[in-house]
Amino acid sequence: MRNTAAFNEGREGDVAGLVREVQGRVGALADLLHTLSEEVIEGTDATGAVTARVTGAGHLLGLSIDPRAMRDLDHVAMSAAIQGAIGAARGATGERLTKAMEEFTADFGDAPPSGDPLAPYVQALLREE
Repeated sequence: MRNTAAFNEGREGDVAGLVREVQGRVGALADLLHTLSEEVIEGTDATGAVTARVTGAGHLLGLSIDPRAMRDLDHVAMSAAIQGAIGAARGATGERLTKAMEEFTADFGDAPPSGDPLAPYVQALLREE
């Protein structure tokens, strides 16, 4: 990440090298998102009667419903339990994505604390006109 660091510090660097570094990061991010999309994540409603399985992309794969819930819950309560299980599974997916992104961005300690690293160059270009 030598070229990225140079641009972050306001020094000139190798633009082709910077593009290669950015492409490498984009490729690594695409691989991470693909891996996450293939994971299967489960969530359970508050009562524990319904379990939902979703992909890492949030697509519903299946439901498991406790047979007692079929007897004990009316259609409104069953609907709420199903929605709760799906919501829990998708929430767990979001948490997994957040954790993965934190780990992914931790590898790039050369990034500026905030803001756009190219902002000084854009501002200089605008002043020239």
